[in-house]
Amino acid sequence: MKIGIIGLGSIGQMLVKAFTRSKAASADSLYVYNRTREKAEAFAKDWPFIVCDSVHECAEKVDVLFLCTKPLDILPVVDEIAKDQTVQAHLVSAAAGVSLGDLASRYAGPVSKLIPTVTSQELHGVSLYCCHRSVSAPDREALISLLDHLGKPEEVNESTIETATILTSSAPGLIAGILEQFAQAGTRHTPELSIEQTRRYLVETLLGTATLLQAENLGFDQLIERVATKGGITQEGLEVLGKFLPTAFDEVFAMTTQKHQLLKDMIAQQQKA
Repeated sequence: MKIGIIGLGSIGQMLVKAFTRSKAASADSLYVYNRTREKAEAFAKDWPFIVCDSVHECAEKVDVLFLCTKPLDILPVVDEIAKDQTVQAHLVSAAAGVSLGDLASRYAGPVSKLIPTVTSQELHGVSLYCCHRSVSAPDREALISLLDHLGKPEEVNESTIETATILTSSAPGLIAGILEQFAQAGTRHTPELSIEQTRRYLVETLLGTATLLQAENLGFDQLIERVATKGGITQEGLEVLGKFLPTAFDEVFAMTTQKHQLLKDMIAQQQKA
């Protein structure tokens, strides 16, 4: 299978690395177009792929084409691809705010959405996807097979994808932010511990926690029961967190809902232009 990627921002670069590391693509089956060719050529020195001169060249050579541009650039790229009615590629948008309907209204071929996660670079994490009804069973299976190389693919409805995005794609950044505050607090409380130490402790603990949860198929509540004895330090700490974390996370979801709606409104205006 020939794979194409439009745009070498963080998502595009992550896909190149993940497909290469997992051997889902080889240097002669991965095609990339970036607006700045020099950036693509420089990146290809470490992660070999074929550098394309245009969106059209990339689209006509591949079976699956991942669109990794900024959200407001997605539909203009689709319009450019759709000019050539011989292009048969399965278009997969990795941009928030662009609906399957938006894509299908401008391109006659199969279209899908992908919400990747930065952790896929290490071949772990959840890749959210949803397919338009125009996607055939073989095209769907081919996409799932590709996403299997990135970690765990999960099909979602467009109605749930925004919330699921916070729990998957945004979560690494949110978790890192929480852990940084945890590390800083540890250093404030005990200055003899350096910030490098507290960060290192938390990273190893996070890795061990995730491994244990997965290895023993534990629920979060089951792990809490193992660690938090009644009246103990962990239990008291959980009670402190329980006073404000629910409200904080509710605010995170409310804020992201507003951001998604703003983006969709901007894309709707773009459609009318």
